[in-house]
Amino acid sequence: MKIRIFTIALISSFLFSCGSSESVIMEDGSVYEVKGKTFKTNGADVSESLTDDEKQNIRALITKKREAQEEAERLQKELERQQEDLEKAQEQARKKQEDLEDKQRDLESKLKAQEEAREDYLKAKKRLADQQEKYKNLRDKGKLSPRDEASWAEKLAEIQAEVDAAQKRMDNLK
Repeated sequence: MKIRIFTIALISSFLFSCGSSESVIMEDGSVYEVKGKTFKTNGADVSESLTDDEKQNIRALITKKREAQEEAERLQKELERQQEDLEKAQEQARKKQEDLEDKQRDLESKLKAQEEAREDYLKAKKRLADQQEKYKNLRDKGKLSPRDEASWAEKLAEIQAEVDAAQKRMDNLK
């Protein structure tokens, strides 16, 4: 981009440095080369044979040509600036898109972790309920010895600790 601007500036300065000699094509198709106050056509000096109106018309065309070149250069610079602005905007949009994708991945990961923690909690809770039901049935039927009672109490406490840990993990992810 900077090379392009440099090239345009170099060409423009070259054209303006050579601007002391300019060519202009008139409506009738004749080509005049203007250098200072001399007017040439086909290499021959015709300054004396031209009227003041013709000279003014030639100079007016040269002025219009210069203005058109300056306007074209100004428009070119404006287009380049707009192009740079567009590229910056595209880069910012790309960065925002990447940030949004990162946030979406993080959110999906968090939701997946929450779902897994919820499932673990529900499994642990079901396991506790099943074991409590089994313990109650055995106790009601009188099939537990005092040693079995202690074993079941320990087993149910471990499962309750798993339920509490799963619930704590699930609550921490919210």
